[in-house]
Amino acid sequence: MFKYNLRSPIVHQILLFLFVGGICYFFGIALLLLFVEITHFEVNFANFLASLITIFVCYLLNAKFVFKSGRYSRQKEVMAFFSFSIIGLFLNVVLMYVMTTYLPIWYVISKTLITIFIAVFNFIVRKKLIFLD
Repeated sequence: MFKYNLRSPIVHQILLFLFVGGICYFFGIALLLLFVEITHFEVNFANFLASLITIFVCYLLNAKFVFKSGRYSRQKEVMAFFSFSIIGLFLNVVLMYVMTTYLPIWYVISKTLITIFIAVFNFIVRKKLIFLD
């Protein structure tokens, strides 16, 4: 039987990424609900705005707790992080639009499914291309 070594650096990093991702997820969902239910923004605009704000929070938490800086200068690291985050944001917005416009899926469930997909993309990109291993 395969056993995971919880002391392994990659397992530790994945667990931290999931924890930080969970914080960012709930933060993003709270913003989305606030923008849709309280301020009555259109769902897709609210998703874009909530996602944009959440990207900034995610950078701060990922840089502080999950990944090691140093592969690039801080300026290049920030530029790389936000450049790839724009790709994730584009995927997020397109998928949210499709799911809420053409499929009968509640926007919070749509956002949750999209977040799982984007999280995998983000981890791979951040680990392999932006931060130190």
